[in-house]
Amino acid sequence: MNLATGTFAAETPFNALSSTSTLQAEREQLLALASIAAQTVAPLWPLNSAIAVNPLSGFEDLPFEEALPEAAALFGARPSLSLTEWRKLMAEGRIEYVALRKAIVQSLGGLEEAFAPLGPDLNAYNLLVARLTEMDASDAQPERNPLSPAMAVLARWLATFFDRNAALRLPKRECGLYACLREVLQHDPALLRISDTTAANWLAKAPADPVEMLLFAARRDAVAQDQRLPWLRSLVAAMPGWGAHLRWRAEHAGHEASLGAPATMLDLMALVALLQGVGRAGPAAVPETENTQAVEAALLAHFGFATGATAQWTEQGRAKLKAVASYSLGELGLIFQQAAEASFLAALAPQLEGASARLTAPQSTLRPEAQAVFCIDVRSEPMRRALEAQGRFETLGYAGFFGLPIAINPACAAPTRNQLPVLLSPSHVVPERAAPGREAEAGALLARHAAMDDAQAMLDTTKSGATGFATAEAAGPIAAVAMLARTLAPRLTDALRKRLMGERGHSLVPVACNDHGHDGAHGHGVGIPLEQQIAYARGMFALTGLSAQTARLVALVGHGGCTTNNAFAASLDCGACGGHPGGPNARLMAAILNTPAVREGLAEQGVALPEDTWFIAAQHDTTRDAVEIFDRQLVPASHAGDLSRFEKALEQAGGQSRQERATKLGRTAEDLLTGAAHWAEVRPEWGLAGNAAFIIAPRALTQEVDLGGQAFLHSYDWKQDVDGSALTGIMTAPMIVAQWINCQYLFSTIDNAVFGAGDKTTQNVIGGFGVVQGSGGDLCTGLPRQSLFRDDGTAYHTPRRLAVIVEAPLQRVQDIVLAHDAVGRLVENGWINLVVIDPWKHKAHHWVRGDWAAQPC
Repeated sequence: MNLATGTFAAETPFNALSSTSTLQAEREQLLALASIAAQTVAPLWPLNSAIAVNPLSGFEDLPFEEALPEAAALFGARPSLSLTEWRKLMAEGRIEYVALRKAIVQSLGGLEEAFAPLGPDLNAYNLLVARLTEMDASDAQPERNPLSPAMAVLARWLATFFDRNAALRLPKRECGLYACLREVLQHDPALLRISDTTAANWLAKAPADPVEMLLFAARRDAVAQDQRLPWLRSLVAAMPGWGAHLRWRAEHAGHEASLGAPATMLDLMALVALLQGVGRAGPAAVPETENTQAVEAALLAHFGFATGATAQWTEQGRAKLKAVASYSLGELGLIFQQAAEASFLAALAPQLEGASARLTAPQSTLRPEAQAVFCIDVRSEPMRRALEAQGRFETLGYAGFFGLPIAINPACAAPTRNQLPVLLSPSHVVPERAAPGREAEAGALLARHAAMDDAQAMLDTTKSGATGFATAEAAGPIAAVAMLARTLAPRLTDALRKRLMGERGHSLVPVACNDHGHDGAHGHGVGIPLEQQIAYARGMFALTGLSAQTARLVALVGHGGCTTNNAFAASLDCGACGGHPGGPNARLMAAILNTPAVREGLAEQGVALPEDTWFIAAQHDTTRDAVEIFDRQLVPASHAGDLSRFEKALEQAGGQSRQERATKLGRTAEDLLTGAAHWAEVRPEWGLAGNAAFIIAPRALTQEVDLGGQAFLHSYDWKQDVDGSALTGIMTAPMIVAQWINCQYLFSTIDNAVFGAGDKTTQNVIGGFGVVQGSGGDLCTGLPRQSLFRDDGTAYHTPRRLAVIVEAPLQRVQDIVLAHDAVGRLVENGWINLVVIDPWKHKAHHWVRGDWAAQPC
């Protein structure tokens, strides 16, 4: 091929460029490299089942301090908050000066290196302190990388190809992404206008095979064999949002998502490579605004030295000055981040050490008034703390899917949805049926929803062509009235909507058995066999350390958010339930635990529950701080008083928690209830902002500590976990999910334009599955700015890595870390800070990377 003209030479057919065997080997090598390059971006789940992921999961094989600048360079992001932003956090008390001093000394190589004199009354420590906290610093905010005109055209066609709701489909969509868009792009007038003769020839002669396209592009760009992987990764990074969507589609969406529109990451790479022959513009790292010499001069001037004063210094002194001056924004920011992490642990660890010592004393044997098993979500912590303050109530933490690997087959025409962490695959498909005693109500609700679905389908058919304008004219007055109602009386409107449509959660319930006993979709069994029900029930006791001597009333409390007109609503729901509310899992587990046959099976395995124990299901609304009880009609009359007292305690706890959260939002508690129903609310809650720790320990270890909604709390009793299997399960599943959440918040805060989703008010939903900034472009992959920053621009979320705190024998934790690559990689490469509290000596130890020596914090 003539790379200058984009044409094939007649006497040099493609298969003559190299031998057949060599070409085949090159194809296979490229395919292998492309599969690795596809891991550059993390999967991006659709809006209706949003799952938090680490956007840099493809870099976890690198140490954190190396991965961040490498990823920033690839995606065109900044590697840290600006120094001005860090200084604001320090002024608010989120970073202790002592912790910062220690981080500076560590960065400089120790006390001797930090305080060795360079000149009169000057050392490297003074220089680095000045750079971090005293000298002028830029406060430039990150901006989303603009796409080249050619890539903007590609983004528009990608949106069209993947649009779930499009009235008109692209021709040849069933042939695949590359085949379909290659032909479309060859005739796109906007693309042809910006193409010169060479580019037009390149478009016209593009190979039909995406692998051949990539091989041609590699030759065009003279990409050496050893540079093929970085080159392929750069192709993915040119469209990271769409690449992330494709990765979800390929690895997590199931076969149905690709029906009629197959697409692979290889297709996307080939399309990007094709259009790079038309116009080039890819992500560029945020430039360092200061050069080393300028910084050296500024440092000298800051301390009152003339520019030539270093001539009197030793060679070692001049080298240290240059070293401090050469610190990049990423390196300076990492020092602040390490100080923020150390500040958090320095305040928390001593309190947990004291609590660990107190656990050796005899504990109360009084039976609790009630017990509540909450999701480990950080938003559960304030509610649990408030509930415990109401009386003799005991709370525990457990993954919000309650150990049930299920998918739910809805009673209506909706598709089956997974109700478990994405790390797992559903083992059972459970049907949704009318709740006992609510059959008539369920039938009416399903009929209303069916009518609404029919009306929506009719409306969708009018969105294209001339009928779209007529529909808008006809529906305009109705929409205006609805908008006024939602604006002037949002809570009343929401109440009327619920009354009209009915509340699905009370009328329909997932059931563990199926009368027909046939197999479900995807080869999963429908319903849950009795022996598996017993195993899942037993697992809850084993993983949480919950004693068999339960209270008369035990509540299993899932959680979910409650917002209106919010594209990111699913991000406020339960990540452990696949981005859905956790109420259905709680109801199913409560039903299982109330089943006599399950109780008998548990007793045979040594978990004999009191005969008067009754399990109920509930859901914690994290936006309104209210707990909703399900299936109260099934509660025996003997437990009516227990339920009444428990509900009163929940109401009091909800009010206390709501007030605490309102203070953090700078609003009134009443305003939070209005915001949950208001269509224009951009910050209904802070979500999981502020998350900093994942604590695996008995509740007694943290009960006296106000964690401020910053910790995931997973109940665990090392004494009941003889073989360490329970701790292994916690550290290889819930802990990793928590790390994903932590990293999503961390990187979305560091660069909200690249790793986050930017301002909510300028976003548009596209294709029914994602959002873009403005009218089009690349998909946004992270969290919106309003979920992370206050209105004045100060970061509400403090960027810091997850501190995983475990109360267990040191050897047990070390064995788990060394035996499981997924955990060991996070610890060894510094993606989490692992702290172990020795249950015998009651001292917190921090696992040091490299030599695995346990050192006191």
